[in-house]
Amino acid sequence: MTTAQQTGYWLDRGELLRIRDRKLLTSDRDYLFFALEIDYPGKLNPSVDVTAFCERWDLGVGDFYKALGDLKNKGVVMDMTSQLDLQMQQG
Repeated sequence: MTTAQQTGYWLDRGELLRIRDRKLLTSDRDYLFFALEIDYPGKLNPSVDVTAFCERWDLGVGDFYKALGDLKNKGVVMDMTSQLDLQMQQG
């Protein structure tokens, strides 16, 4: 693999928080999607501690559930159980 093929844009927690603080990402739905991808990379059915997740990502619990519903409507989140075990559609 060449150097050009190895370069890319790495999105981690710090970068996502910076993007949101600069108001470059204003949708809670999109923010939640990227935060889930960062915290649970490649997991199709993560178990989420909602309170801890919301504190870590500076997101209100109500905003979390609204954004999660939006992701479900878009077909990204396939199912939500009462314990918040998510089944996410693979890209």
